[in-house]
Amino acid sequence: MNLPYIKALRILTILLALCLALVSLAGAFLPDTYARDSASMAAQGVGQDLVNLFLGVPLLLVTFIYTARGGRIARFLYAGILFYIMYSFIIYCFGVHFNRFFLLYCLTLALSLYAFILVMSGFRKEDVAGWFDHASVKGVSIYIFFVALVFYGLWLKSIVPALITNTVPAEVSENDFLVNPIHVIDLAFALPGLILGSVLLWQRKGMGYVIASISLIFMVFLTIALAAMVVMLVLRDISEDLSVGLVFGALFISSLVFTLVLFRKLKTVQS
Repeated sequence: MNLPYIKALRILTILLALCLALVSLAGAFLPDTYARDSASMAAQGVGQDLVNLFLGVPLLLVTFIYTARGGRIARFLYAGILFYIMYSFIIYCFGVHFNRFFLLYCLTLALSLYAFILVMSGFRKEDVAGWFDHASVKGVSIYIFFVALVFYGLWLKSIVPALITNTVPAEVSENDFLVNPIHVIDLAFALPGLILGSVLLWQRKGMGYVIASISLIFMVFLTIALAAMVVMLVLRDISEDLSVGLVFGALFISSLVFTLVLFRKLKTVQS
């Protein structure tokens, strides 16, 4: 199994790891990086930067190495990490107030985007459904669909009342946003993608396995970053509520379990 565009992916991955390391170091250890942002956003940014630096960068490089050697699980992990970085840096580019690292945010987003496109183009050339040996997919499909519905409910709970009263959601005004970039990404891309992946997986389509696998891995990494944000809010005395962190922990565990359930029947080598 040869992944197409492997040389291009190698260059993109090395550059991406370097950019991710630089912006994460800056965000985590240079106090003025988030000086124009609210205290809450700054704390959350530091929490995510620490996760990106000490978990994201090493895993990006390791999963690419094993992907280049033909590892199927590594390939899904690599794609999931790329999607997590791409998702996160849309927020950095549109949600973090302008600072000296803006161009690096844009470059990190671009590198993750085009690496992800190349990886996805490689999946299209494979019989991905044939990689899974009678895997149990209905439970995974229902779980992914359920997560999408939960987050639709959470965001619409904030958005719909503001639309009815012609006001602005609190998280938009408090952080001096034009709109909440997370709402945009989730409502326009991520959540419809979860639903599409759920439906295609239920039908045992090859792209359903791809989208579902990437979605689960993305949720695992995202919940780690979200938990780190909550911890940082508590450490900086901005919030004392750890209950949200417990919710993210539960989502992390459930996503990890369903990832293992799906990958348990994955043929790791070409037969």
